[in-house]
Amino acid sequence: MLILLGGFGWGFTYVFDHRPADNLSGYCDIDFQTGVDINGKINSATLTIQDYRYSSANLLTAMTMICDDDTYTMEAAVRQTPPSYSLAFYNDKTTLKNTNKLFVEFPPESFDSMRKAEVITIQFAYDNGDKVSLPLSEPDMEYWKDHLKDQRK
Repeated sequence: MLILLGGFGWGFTYVFDHRPADNLSGYCDIDFQTGVDINGKINSATLTIQDYRYSSANLLTAMTMICDDDTYTMEAAVRQTPPSYSLAFYNDKTTLKNTNKLFVEFPPESFDSMRKAEVITIQFAYDNGDKVSLPLSEPDMEYWKDHLKDQRK
């Protein structure tokens, strides 16, 4: 019985950590933000990704963005928060799962590529060899493009 339970548990956690998704926001939580200068021109764009996994593998400190034919590889800040084991404060995202957070600032030269792109794909990886490569959903693409418009005064 213990062998069956252990096999099921391992299989479930493996399948969850390697779950399929059609787009990035379907796989993990994302937060895209931009900043403007005093003239309303976009001067910064950042992306925060939060991925919840049973695996204790750490995120690598790099992320790649592919905008149609343009590729940008950026240094990322990463952090892993250990899981919560409290069933009294159960949370379907953090109970028994590691929270992996990746933060990256896009280079200014990528802004035009993002504005014009038909497809934007984000790639990141873990130190155990797991790789995630997913495009943005259509609503996310529109959100990014809308936020990348200069707000001229």
